[in-house]
Amino acid sequence: MNRYASVITTTVVLFCIWIFLTLSFHPQELVLGLGVSLIIAIVTQGVFTGNWFRLLKPARLAAGIGYVLYFLGKMFMANIDVLLRVLRPVVPVKPGIVKASLVMNSERARNIVANSITLTPGTLTVEMNGTSIFVHWISLPEGDIHLETQAMVDGFADRLKGIFE
Repeated sequence: MNRYASVITTTVVLFCIWIFLTLSFHPQELVLGLGVSLIIAIVTQGVFTGNWFRLLKPARLAAGIGYVLYFLGKMFMANIDVLLRVLRPVVPVKPGIVKASLVMNSERARNIVANSITLTPGTLTVEMNGTSIFVHWISLPEGDIHLETQAMVDGFADRLKGIFE
């Protein structure tokens, strides 16, 4: 049943993306989009999304909404920070790579943390191995850089643990 749930959720996600990209509700477009989404989901066996039905549990759904809001807030603040740096006559940058700890059971959750860091302007995940994650900063934070980096990683990871673990 788990494999079928993964195929169904992948089909639904791909079909929603299809509708968003085509912006068409013409029956032929919908049938084609559903068919293509189903074929891709069957061929990939739902590995892109996994089983999203487990997110229907209220606690996990609340954690997912909380994560999205947290991520959007961090992304907004990082965009403002980078914008202010770029608008200055002399761009204040002090790049560096910092190692932090990332201990999570779910490989999918670890990848989401890494991608969230990369999608946040001013930071980039360079590498993950074992329980370590290496983050590149456009400008190293003031104070204890290791503590600040760990706080950023933990901010994403702690919210994802409520969803995946």
